[in-house]
Amino acid sequence: MIKKIIELLRGNKRFLITAHMNLEGDALGSELAMYLLLRKMKKQVIICNHDTTPRAYSFLPHIKVIKNDLDVSNGFDVALVLDCSDSFRTGKVKDYLSRAKIIVNIDHHISNTFFGDLNWVDPKASSASEMIYRLCKELKVMDRKIALCLYTGIFTDTGNFTYSNVSSRVHRIIAELFRYKILPDKIYESLHSFCQLKDIRFIGKVLSSIKADSSGKITWALIKYWPKKEYDLTEVIFSIMRFLRDAEVFLLFKKLGKNKVRVNFRSRSKVDVNRVAKFFGGGGHKRASGTTIFGNLSSVEKKVITFVKRYTNDKKRR
Repeated sequence: MIKKIIELLRGNKRFLITAHMNLEGDALGSELAMYLLLRKMKKQVIICNHDTTPRAYSFLPHIKVIKNDLDVSNGFDVALVLDCSDSFRTGKVKDYLSRAKIIVNIDHHISNTFFGDLNWVDPKASSASEMIYRLCKELKVMDRKIALCLYTGIFTDTGNFTYSNVSSRVHRIIAELFRYKILPDKIYESLHSFCQLKDIRFIGKVLSSIKADSSGKITWALIKYWPKKEYDLTEVIFSIMRFLRDAEVFLLFKKLGKNKVRVNFRSRSKVDVNRVAKFFGGGGHKRASGTTIFGNLSSVEKKVITFVKRYTNDKKRR
């Protein structure tokens, strides 16, 4: 598959790059690394995303080239959709995809719907950035800017190299990226020093409301108001919840409207939360997934927790 993608990159001139809504490090890192790779190949490239870029990623090279709208006259030879399990997750950019002759889907989510004309989906990859790294290796293209983007993407999607998707292969890639004199301490500081005092107080309220089942294996919190911010506090809350010794599954229920709830799932190693999210119309990874459910907060909580309990009990009996 990688050779077919390289043929497309070499044989075409005009490219659109996009990723999923709610941008984070892997989406942006893989996009910008692909942008820089194509520019080195003398291609015409535009990055367009549904959402504006979070300020925390302003250190990434060429971050200002990213657009949130396109001229209706623009046409493309190839649309590269990165780190996105479904074309609907590109938001308003989905309308632009039809202007491309070929849609290439490059992703590592196990829940990917294979929506592209060409699909390179590798659930064993730690991140989309790892996959773009493999493209760069094949094409023998790498420099400090590309290395910085790829490191940021891998760093983000592995939870600072603490998740189960970290492998010896990931560490070998990082060791090679270090040859380009990137500064991991500065990247960490940029990505993790963004909270204000009011954010910490909000997180405190969420943590004080945590519930658990009788076994302590399933823990969750209900959030009646989720603040709209340019940065997301979800992973901060989950990282603290992971300190719970016996917990296996972690959930956040976020009320988004009168009858709309966002549910985020995380797990340690025994429970495939992608299967849980998929049952409720969502998806993602085995250890990190999400979905949006219509209904009031209490009814969604009851429905989801009942299913999670049954699912985890079934797993134990097998």
